[in-house]
Amino acid sequence: MQFKYLPNMLSFLRLLITPFFILLMLKNTFYYKICSILIFSLGSFSDFLDGYLARKYNNVSTLGKYIDPLADKILIFSSFYILYLYYPEIIESWMILIIFFRDILTMFLRTYLINNEACFETSFLARIKTLFQIIVIHIFLIFHTYSPGLILHNELFYILILSTVLITVISAFPYFRFFNVNESN
Repeated sequence: MQFKYLPNMLSFLRLLITPFFILLMLKNTFYYKICSILIFSLGSFSDFLDGYLARKYNNVSTLGKYIDPLADKILIFSSFYILYLYYPEIIESWMILIIFFRDILTMFLRTYLINNEACFETSFLARIKTLFQIIVIHIFLIFHTYSPGLILHNELFYILILSTVLITVISAFPYFRFFNVNESN
């Protein structure tokens, strides 16, 4: 049982590295950009690994049900917000607000369902949303490091972020359907 606390420790690691990611991104030099990509990659990998280990070793905990999605949302939202600061023409404020409010609403819903002992699992669509967000953030971080001008002059980046917002919104629907099903029982 040496892995018992490892999933939660990985989630806490994600919380701890997020401020470093933010600080390095704000430095905006090549070296710090590379470091920020590495930190974000570490956080992304820890997101996959903590869920995998918790399920594989049957170490799903109540704390983990709260801390894992919270750590994910803080890292991902922080990333989008920092990128918004650099590219407000591409990542618009309304996009950031939609991502933020979707995540806040689903966090409240998740907390409500867990507290009421409803059977609750992250939807497949929400997992796809998180994976897509992580991929899009990596793409932005790489181009931010090596060719920031390309982000501003290529429609693909706007389409990527718009697609991210659309997938983010769509991924919330199963949660609200789940909420309605549990309320009627």
